[in-house]
Amino acid sequence: MTPQNAPSKSAIAKATGIALALALLLLFAAVLPAEYGYDPLKTGKALGLTGIAAAVANNGADPNAKGRAVAAPAPGQTGIYKSQSKIYKVDSEDFQLGPGEGVEMKYHMQQGAGMVYAWKADGALLYEFHGEPDNKPNKDYYESYELDNKTGKTESYGSFTAPTTGIHGWFWQNKGDKDVKFHLTVAGFIDSAKMYVDGKPEEVPVDDAK
Repeated sequence: MTPQNAPSKSAIAKATGIALALALLLLFAAVLPAEYGYDPLKTGKALGLTGIAAAVANNGADPNAKGRAVAAPAPGQTGIYKSQSKIYKVDSEDFQLGPGEGVEMKYHMQQGAGMVYAWKADGALLYEFHGEPDNKPNKDYYESYELDNKTGKTESYGSFTAPTTGIHGWFWQNKGDKDVKFHLTVAGFIDSAKMYVDGKPEEVPVDDAK
């Protein structure tokens, strides 16, 4: 026995057809432009959805990930969190370089260890931020991270993650005709520190964070 208020077969078919049409419209108007960059109705461009597919492609998506962006981890890192076996250290140094003089400050760090740094001078200094792995392919090998050997800078601030286990730090040189004073502050997961004056290394104590 059929209830008196039950919808007719034609009404059900009509509702099904409308739902299917809406689903197809949504597929071609939004899903395909956003997920795959296919925009036959030009609605994706109008709504700004095609940029999503482009962003996925540019960020190195896994071809089997069906549109999911896959972020490439930074060297020595497995995400945004990395535990350490010991407390971080801090170091604060004051320098003064006469005309033509230079100095290096290097910190030994394990691969993946991080630090933040800041240095500020009262005059322009030429400098290079670089590192030397413990296991170098040859004795002259080093890795340059930042270089200014022409105009010089009076300050620099940043964060750093060691790409290799080894010593990482700065060389500064005063190419002006007046003395330059500057201050360096470093905090991070540092094993040890050395200062090089005239190429001769000198151990520098670094303190555990309080």
